[in-house]
Amino acid sequence: MMTEFFAHCVEPSVSTSPVTAILIHELKHFGTKDQGVSGSRLISSAHEFFEGDDGKLIVGAGKLMGRDDLENLLREILNRSLRNATLLPTAVVSISSTHIAWTTPASVRPMIFKPVGLKPQTLTVPWPRLLMVANSNSHFSVAALASNRRITAHTKLYHAPLMNINQIGRVCTGNAPLPGHCDADQLTAWEAVMFESAFTHVNHPHSLKIDPQAHAVETKDCFKFWADLAKQNTVRFPKSALNPLNMSVTDFISRNA
Repeated sequence: MMTEFFAHCVEPSVSTSPVTAILIHELKHFGTKDQGVSGSRLISSAHEFFEGDDGKLIVGAGKLMGRDDLENLLREILNRSLRNATLLPTAVVSISSTHIAWTTPASVRPMIFKPVGLKPQTLTVPWPRLLMVANSNSHFSVAALASNRRITAHTKLYHAPLMNINQIGRVCTGNAPLPGHCDADQLTAWEAVMFESAFTHVNHPHSLKIDPQAHAVETKDCFKFWADLAKQNTVRFPKSALNPLNMSVTDFISRNA
C-alpha cells in the first residue's frame, strides 16, 4: 500500500528513503465500572527504521516524544521544504501559502458569450490587462489595469469590464472546472477559467463606463459594447470604458487572498 502511495504522489525520477515514523497513541483514562471511559489524551513516539536479515525495512522500537520534540521535528520538515527554491514567473505580483496574484497582458483573443435570450457567440476582442487572484478556497478574483507599467501598491485598479464578476472582483465561475491548487504552475489553468468560459450575465451595473450619462450597465449593453469592438476590429481596449475600483492593489489582493 505504501509503495502504491509513492507511485502516485512522487515523481518517477525521485527516490524515497524512510527516515522516521511518528506514531500517535491515544491514552484513555478509565473510571469506575459505571463511568466507563472518562477521558483521553494523545501522545507521540518516534521510531527509527533498520534493515532486517531479509533486506526489508523494519520499524524499530519507539521513543516517546515530548511537545518540544514534536515541534522541533515539524519545524525541521518545514525548513527543508522552504529550502527548495522556486523561480516565479515575472507576472506574479504576490504569493503566500493561501493565494497567488499575477497579471495577464492586454491582448486580442476570443471572448465567449452565452447570455440568456441572445444567440451564443464567440467574438475576437481586445482584452484589457488584468490582475488575477486565486486562493486556496477556489475563489477567483479579477480587476483591470489601464497601463502596462510594473504594478505597485499605488497602481490604480479598475472594475474588470466583463460579465460574471461582482462589485469586489469575485468571479462567478459557475460549472467551470477549477484548478486544485493556487501555485505558480497552475496560472495557465486559472486563466483558462476566465478566457475559455462563457459569459452569461452582468453581475453589477458599474462593470463598464459605456455612456458618461448612464449609471447602470445591463447584460445587453455589455454584449453590444463587445460586439461593436469586434465589428470594428479594435485592437486595444478603450481605457475610457474602465470604471475605477475603489480599492488599492494591496486591499484587493488581501480581500481576495
